[in-house]
Amino acid sequence: MRRERGTFGAANGELGIWARRGEQRLSLSAAAVSTSTVSTVIFDDQTVLRLRERVGYADVSLAAHGAWRAFEVDVSAVARHAWKGDVASAATASVGGAWWVTPYVGLAAALGRQLSDPMRGTARARYATIALRLSAERHRPLRVLPAPPPPAGEASIAATPAGGGVALVHVRAPGARRVELMGDVTGWEAVTLGRRGDAWALRLTMASGPHHVLVRVDGGAWRPPSNLPQIDDGLGGRVGLMVVP
Repeated sequence: MRRERGTFGAANGELGIWARRGEQRLSLSAAAVSTSTVSTVIFDDQTVLRLRERVGYADVSLAAHGAWRAFEVDVSAVARHAWKGDVASAATASVGGAWWVTPYVGLAAALGRQLSDPMRGTARARYATIALRLSAERHRPLRVLPAPPPPAGEASIAATPAGGGVALVHVRAPGARRVELMGDVTGWEAVTLGRRGDAWALRLTMASGPHHVLVRVDGGAWRPPSNLPQIDDGLGGRVGLMVVP
């Protein structure tokens, strides 16, 4: 009995770019491989001949991933260019998907073709798979319920920085015909907001940090906005404390 052992060097280099927008991802990569393959020939007299051949090729891959609520889809395409050895230039593609029955358990399926990989000793093949996928990471989006509108006669407020020390103030007051605002940002003078869709809006010069505000709906009483914490105004009344990011 004779035992033979051989060691062959291999080199691999990869370059890629990736882009992502939300749950949608796209990647483009190129990998160059230089290695060796060994062919074994056994003659009728049991003589064994082993032939070593250098192999060089490059794979260019394009892959896309998309997720929509409980569904995920993966698509990939690979083009191979071989310049040395018996590895053939070829192209292949695959598609797969998953449906997350629960946020952590999903059903997955894939269909495609894989190219041979001399470095790992795998052959070119077609495949189709169905699997049960378990994940420690949540995959289905959280269901966010819309905030209930404030009761009639009350109002909620929000301020969004618009740059340059200016903030856009939105007030929601269902059924209102007129909405006014006053506070430290207006010098405690009443200003009228303009209707914008189902809300009322006004641009104000407003620095980041805490501000004291009151709102009035349809000429009624001045009240702190219903969605803000209330503090003592030092005069026996209450004001809303609004914090601008």
